[in-house]
Amino acid sequence: MSKLALLGGEKAVTTEPHSASHHRSPMWESGQSPSWEEFSEAFAEKMQAAYALPVSSGQVALNSALVAAQAGPGDEVIVPSFTWIASVSCIMHNNAVPIFADVDPKTFTLDPEDVRRKITPRTKAIIAVDLYGHPVDLKELLAIAREHDIVLIEDAAQATGAQVDGQIVGGIADITCFSFAGKPIAATSGGVMTTNSREYYERGALGGQHPSTLSKILTNSELLKYASTGGYGDNHRIDRYAMTVAYEALETFEEANEARIANCDLLTQELSRVKGIAPPYVAPNTRHVYHMYSSLYSEEDLGVPRAAFVKAINAEGVTALTYVNSANFLFHPGGKPMPSGPIHHRAVFQEKNVYGHGCPFQCPHYTGEADYSIGSLPVTEELVDREFNFLQPHLSAPNGPDQMEQYPDAVVKVIENIGDLEGYEVD
Repeated sequence: MSKLALLGGEKAVTTEPHSASHHRSPMWESGQSPSWEEFSEAFAEKMQAAYALPVSSGQVALNSALVAAQAGPGDEVIVPSFTWIASVSCIMHNNAVPIFADVDPKTFTLDPEDVRRKITPRTKAIIAVDLYGHPVDLKELLAIAREHDIVLIEDAAQATGAQVDGQIVGGIADITCFSFAGKPIAATSGGVMTTNSREYYERGALGGQHPSTLSKILTNSELLKYASTGGYGDNHRIDRYAMTVAYEALETFEEANEARIANCDLLTQELSRVKGIAPPYVAPNTRHVYHMYSSLYSEEDLGVPRAAFVKAINAEGVTALTYVNSANFLFHPGGKPMPSGPIHHRAVFQEKNVYGHGCPFQCPHYTGEADYSIGSLPVTEELVDREFNFLQPHLSAPNGPDQMEQYPDAVVKVIENIGDLEGYEVD
């Protein structure tokens, strides 16, 4: 019998990782929930931004950012395809067209040179995603945005607390968007849009705030006239309980990030010695906060498909997934398997039809031609086929070195017995 747990052996991970809920709120239970204004001010101060706009989700923060950037019909927004769908669907929500740029093979974030190649007279904004907690190349992307007079939106949903050159993300890009659903600041729901621009703050508020909120924060008379309809008619106020949980987490998230970074540094130290596995890269002068710990698997070196390897390490007691390709169904038990590849491979983009009649891709206002062809983003398409990820709750305190040491042990065990997986069929 093989030593592999998948084939009947004993599991390598002997203690289950902690995955405690972060959603209990002593303030809520004591009736001392912060006001909307108190939370906004506290979040802006922590992220070193002038303004913070709390909303119902990270997706809505991105929607609001595009409203602030005045992206709409006929406009293009550059975005990676190696991401979660919310980074892209917000563009179509605003009736603009996503233009996908490739990513850096080390950081998994937008490649500035490919961004330059994708800019046209129709480009209104760039959405740069801090994937898995590694910040984008903000210096280079800001230079591109200034050169072409377009708006740089940073999707920091997975990167609360990440830093570039010692500065926390939130007040560096023109607009930054955060999420609280299972993220470094974890709450039941919610998100925030931050900016140093009063204009972007007020315009972004039109993307989904209650009329009473708009009447308080809008000072531009040309925008205030839309307050009575709640801006453009959406209602995306943050849930008060989620806001309270996030407010409390502002006091402790940096400490939690430090503990997770230390755990991930230990993983990297061990996995960097393992044949066929490339642990996460961290660019100089950046702080990676590891919403996920994403490594690359080499089928060429190890001889069996990634799917068999991932199933084998899961059987050893390590929770791992292939995020971009399969996270769509793994987060909720009972979800139907639907591996789908990078975003530009998916049906909406292959068919170029979201709202019927081919819109927004064939909108009469749009004069371009978006390229969503298979093979158009070679780095993205390779990474999607090679990545595997450990999850934030299992990387975070109270899990520590004792737990972390078991994960590389499981990976090494599978690799030492990799020949036993030859010909193994994954369901």
